Amino acid sequence: MASLRATPEHTATGSGASGSTDMAVRENEERLDLAVKGSNQGVFDMDVRRDGLYLSPRARDILGLPPDAPVDVRHAFWEVLGGVDRRKVAAARKLLVRGNGTPIDLDITLRQPDGASRDVRWHGLAIRDDAGVVTRVVGMITDVTEHKRSERHLRLAAAVFASSHDGLVVTDLDAVISAINPAFSQITGYAEDEILGKTMRTMHSGRHDREFYRAMWGALTSTGVWQGEIWNRRKNGEIFLQQLAIRTVYDDKGAPQNYVGAFQDITQIKHSEFELDRIAHYDSLTDLPNRTLLASLLDLAVARAGKSCAVLFLDLDRFKTVNDSLGHMAGDTVLKAAADRIHAALDGDATLGHYGADEFVVILKEIEGPHDAAMTATRLIDELARPFTVGDGEIYLGASVGISLHPFDADDAAQLLQHANTALAEAKAQGRGIYAFYTQALTRSARVRMEMEADLRRGLAREEFRLNFQPVVDLSSGRIVGAEALVRWQSPALGLVPPNRFIPLAEETGLIEPLGDWVLEEACRQMVHWTEAGADLDFIAVNLSPRQFQRGALCAHMEDVLRRTGLPAARLEVEITENVLFGAAASAERKLHDMRDSGVRIALDDFGTGYSSLAYLKRFPISKLKIDRSFVHDLPRAADAEIATAIISIARALGLDVVAEGIETPEQCAFLKGRGCGYGQGYLFGRAVTSERFLHLALQGPIVVAIAHPGSALLH
Repeated sequence: MASLRATPEHTATGSGASGSTDMAVRENEERLDLAVKGSNQGVFDMDVRRDGLYLSPRARDILGLPPDAPVDVRHAFWEVLGGVDRRKVAAARKLLVRGNGTPIDLDITLRQPDGASRDVRWHGLAIRDDAGVVTRVVGMITDVTEHKRSERHLRLAAAVFASSHDGLVVTDLDAVISAINPAFSQITGYAEDEILGKTMRTMHSGRHDREFYRAMWGALTSTGVWQGEIWNRRKNGEIFLQQLAIRTVYDDKGAPQNYVGAFQDITQIKHSEFELDRIAHYDSLTDLPNRTLLASLLDLAVARAGKSCAVLFLDLDRFKTVNDSLGHMAGDTVLKAAADRIHAALDGDATLGHYGADEFVVILKEIEGPHDAAMTATRLIDELARPFTVGDGEIYLGASVGISLHPFDADDAAQLLQHANTALAEAKAQGRGIYAFYTQALTRSARVRMEMEADLRRGLAREEFRLNFQPVVDLSSGRIVGAEALVRWQSPALGLVPPNRFIPLAEETGLIEPLGDWVLEEACRQMVHWTEAGADLDFIAVNLSPRQFQRGALCAHMEDVLRRTGLPAARLEVEITENVLFGAAASAERKLHDMRDSGVRIALDDFGTGYSSLAYLKRFPISKLKIDRSFVHDLPRAADAEIATAIISIARALGLDVVAEGIETPEQCAFLKGRGCGYGQGYLFGRAVTSERFLHLALQGPIVVAIAHPGSALLH
């Protein structure tokens, strides 16, 4: 078969420009030949018009053809292909002829004359003349048999790695973990995303000294292998025994590249040894973690990235007197009872340990702030202030608590324990039966908060709360149509306490329920009183907190209040915020419908500031929207104007009333009225006032406000 390459017979000789050109051509051909030989790829060049085909020596070798054997152009690949691959090649030829000049790659299998097969990657490109007609097809064929075999071996190795019952781990030379198998996670408790990138030191148990690890790494360095038993720690802090084998993986130059570890959990096999370990890590009297295990567990808590934790060091007051007067057996009884009380008073994610003698340590693994630690400490002090029964009598001990916080007070477990112990000494110095933070500023802040909670409880009992009422006005007529009840706290100790200080605290501590009950009943009584005095009012509005809303017997309680006060249900309006509705369950939806069916109105307060959704307005029986004051403050500026207008339009389309909060200027009032807002409240109409003052305003008649005309330049 004729070659498409130029041969010596076709090459002119001579000197001058022509000779230089020929020499350059030969040099280019030599370079091409060398490049092709160096790439280990076969080259083919098919002349479509002349049925000519050139195959490089490597191409012939891959196809299994002798160096000088003639080749049938039309069947060059056909005879060495199976049925599936023939269809692939046929389709590829069509694409090359009809395509847009894009090269085509195929992975095919060739059958050799000796029966062997080769995996080949075929790359072809069609060459066209000026008329767009294909004149040549050129390309390369590459033997990828070894590559494919390596891929298959890798897939097989991956399957073995994944299905092995042994825990398998791959690390770099610094013991940083790069791969684990499912059995690793099952045994240790660490998921892949929790352990990758960490070092094997994450699981250190603390049972082995530096000499143990020095010998292990020495064996790996000298022989490339280490195997033996090792104590490690699961994610939950539990220590377990491994049968571990580590091997060094070398690169093609013989340099260490990775370590591969394979291990089994042999804890159950060596149960007796594990029991000995438990004795070493748990207190025999209280069965609580001892100081050794506490240090390990505190290490774990401190290692949790981005999490704050607290250490509470607790000491029983006057415990020495029990041992001295009643004996050590009585002392042991008291210690066990104290441990049970502390454990019962803690949340599920807290860790309690017996540090020694009459000292206990509590680890709060995740806290939002110092107040969490303070609340826990107060709860423990209260529990231990109750009398202990010993024999036929009772004894009173009490407790003091020192608190340190991570990462604010220290970065490691030892310092946290030390600082908590220092804080404990401070608590004892201040009179016992109290807690103290390691940082005095935190002690004062937390104490103020706890004192306010106590004052709040006393304030409810002493009836230190009162209601003020802010008028809600019909913007069209100026008539006062209702009032919003706002609670105020006049504390003898703290003075007038702003709602933003005591309402969140009441919500958090659960005091919002008795406070909310008082507000609801008092507001209903005032509404009845105003009506009997001749005031023409449509409703009294009472805010309902999320915690009140979650109350199971809310509707029954509300009906009971209406019955006792004599207020018609239609004149009570409850205001809820959007976060009450967000993700509301079916029970919450039923509660709102029951409320509506009883005649009570429902208003959605602060609309637009939370998880605003039109779905709420369709799904829940809401009769009124309240535009938050943040959208009224800058009216009639463009951004707020567009938001307020949109809310009003949505409400009107759904047949809902609209109340704008925080109206302070005539311009704001005129804008809202001009956009169709029906009602408003704010300082323009009056601040929140006492019941007597509000009755006077309601009987006085419509509120007259100098309002700019909607077309006034003041509004644009």
